[in-house]
Amino acid sequence: MEIMRIEVESRQVGRKALWQGAALLGGAALLSKLIGTLQKIPLQNMAGDEVFGLYSAVYALAVMWMTLASAGIPVAVSALVAERTAHGDEQGAHRLLRWALGLLILSGLVAFGILWLGADTFARWMGLESAAEAIRTSSLVLLFAPATAVLRGYRQGQMQMLRPAVSQLIEQIARVAFMVIILVWAVQAAWSTSGTAAAVHGGLATGAVAGLIAMLAFAGGGRSKPIVIRSTGARKSFGGEGATDAPTRLIKLPETRRSLVKRIIAVAIPVAIASIVAPLFGLIDAFSIPRLLQSADKEISASWTLAQFGVYNRGVALLQLVIMGAAGAASALVPALTAARARGDEQEFASRAQFALRFAWWIGGAAAVGLALLASPINHALFADGSGTAAMAIIALAAAGGTLQAVSAALLQGLGDLRSPAVNLAAAALLKLTLNAVLVPAYGIKGAATAMAIAFATAAVLNALSLRQRVQLPAPRLSVAWRSVASLAAMAAAVALLALGLGALTAALPARVAALLVALPGVLVGAAVFAAALVALGAVAPQQWRALPGISGSRLDTVLLRIYALNGRFSKSHTRP
Repeated sequence: MEIMRIEVESRQVGRKALWQGAALLGGAALLSKLIGTLQKIPLQNMAGDEVFGLYSAVYALAVMWMTLASAGIPVAVSALVAERTAHGDEQGAHRLLRWALGLLILSGLVAFGILWLGADTFARWMGLESAAEAIRTSSLVLLFAPATAVLRGYRQGQMQMLRPAVSQLIEQIARVAFMVIILVWAVQAAWSTSGTAAAVHGGLATGAVAGLIAMLAFAGGGRSKPIVIRSTGARKSFGGEGATDAPTRLIKLPETRRSLVKRIIAVAIPVAIASIVAPLFGLIDAFSIPRLLQSADKEISASWTLAQFGVYNRGVALLQLVIMGAAGAASALVPALTAARARGDEQEFASRAQFALRFAWWIGGAAAVGLALLASPINHALFADGSGTAAMAIIALAAAGGTLQAVSAALLQGLGDLRSPAVNLAAAALLKLTLNAVLVPAYGIKGAATAMAIAFATAAVLNALSLRQRVQLPAPRLSVAWRSVASLAAMAAAVALLALGLGALTAALPARVAALLVALPGVLVGAAVFAAALVALGAVAPQQWRALPGISGSRLDTVLLRIYALNGRFSKSHTRP
């Protein structure tokens, strides 16, 4: 009994360490993405929309090539190293690392060569002749990023999450620091648009080098021990009559090189295919919008086209922040989902999955309505003027579909379905390209923004249909739907009235300060009113909000319970004769 108790406690500690490591790595990835997205604001503020547009176009191309060069293999390394570590095969794990490093360094060199030598061709395809210099600078990251990715996968396979997490953060901090320093220098020296964008893209390689150094620093030394499997005795090993009980050492033969490479590629290819789809939206915009804007009017200049693409990317940067935050908040529900599935409780899993989707819809819907209403003050506060406010408001509406797409994709992947989210997002990306071709020549960046909103909504619907094929989700309830809509209406009214009042009070202040004093309270009040309305109308119950970490037993829990009590009073007043 004592041995069984120790084994159970050991497994519990192991699971706890696993969740803590995953949370650490996920938090670092989220913070890293947040830093990477926020750095676009000072870039636009200091360099202007033209440089920002050129940077955004080239960055989309660089991300695609980084994905092509390294996607999949780090995940394969993580999974296969974990398998070998579990069997005590330390030498096999090191051998796997060496081969994976060789494969990715080779693929990085090939991708670097293609991007460096083909920079002029890619620039012409994009319709941006000035992009060639920035494309060459961005290609330098391919010399370092693949090796960093493999080393992170290796450490994750050994369940050592701290170093990959720190490496991710150091990479982003170094990239942003380099960008700010070189940007200040470029602006003061009055560099050209192409020269400034190229210099800023040097931050990609700088960050990759910093991340690689962080992974190599303090690496454990020492030679790996030979792989030995001990039997309980020679009699069991060989079955001889004269065998003794002395332990026998059996040497485990390693996999052949071909077999090892095949295993790495077999695990990597599905992940790589799914990963390649994610940057498609940005790549499609980079290759289509500048060309389509120019085709609409042959007399417009390339600088105006770049500036318009930069203005369009203001809204895209804001959308990325919203989807990132919403997906991060919804991911807090994943442990409960995983626990329900591990217990084999399909009904509870379906119920929790439905709430995760509803939670995503609430966050995305509230963000879409609130940001659309506050597009003007947010645009002035973050980007110094009101250019492209209408396009930003339309892109804000994509937050609803984008959030649902991100959360439903995570649920499908949690069920082991990597194919459906990738295929659905690829279909939405093709729809985005088609809509760009139709809408951009006629409506400019507002047409591109409309295409973004429709494409994300399509991806969300396709994911929901895929999810319903695998999980018996409860049917949508009209009672929850009208409460959600009523909560959105209450939030919209509160935000609109607050914006009007604060706009009048701050009219005498500098434009950017006044915009900030309208935007920030508007976001906070809108979120508070929407959450309070959901609770007061009974759209969300105590057991549901307590599923979120840190809520149960807190002061916020007490406040929400008091608000929830209003729903009971409201219901009684309507049932009285």
